[in-house]
Amino acid sequence: MKARPLCLLAAAFLCGLPPRGVDAHSNARFYRGDVTVSTSWEGVIRLTGGLVIREGVTVTVEPGTEVLVQPGTENDIEVRGRLFVRGIPEKPVLFDTAGGCEAGPWGGIRFRPGSAGVFEHARIRCAAGGVRGELAGVTRVGLSIEAGR
Repeated sequence: MKARPLCLLAAAFLCGLPPRGVDAHSNARFYRGDVTVSTSWEGVIRLTGGLVIREGVTVTVEPGTEVLVQPGTENDIEVRGRLFVRGIPEKPVLFDTAGGCEAGPWGGIRFRPGSAGVFEHARIRCAAGGVRGELAGVTRVGLSIEAGR
């Protein structure tokens, strides 16, 4: 099954997304489940549950992107393929809990054997597990991991 942005109000309702309001982003793209096709993320990305980047798939996260994950320590980003986070000093990439740390932690980013990753100028906030797993194929430049409050 191909993970793709959920654009319909009915789909948002079924996924348990919050109603529009101060915490909603009208231009956000919503994901959860398996990513089976290589893609690029930019702007605001909302993960409404756990996400698996499948083998052979690359997700590239562009400078200035905010990846906001539904609170819940089971809501991991599991990397079996490749995750390339390409922030720059003036536009770092942010991974955070949707609603901020006050909403509770999210799981974190877990790399599986055979996966690869790059973190350039990125901040990871409020993730219970931070970045973990098989990190031999993961490079990190300008990565900060901040615990929740």
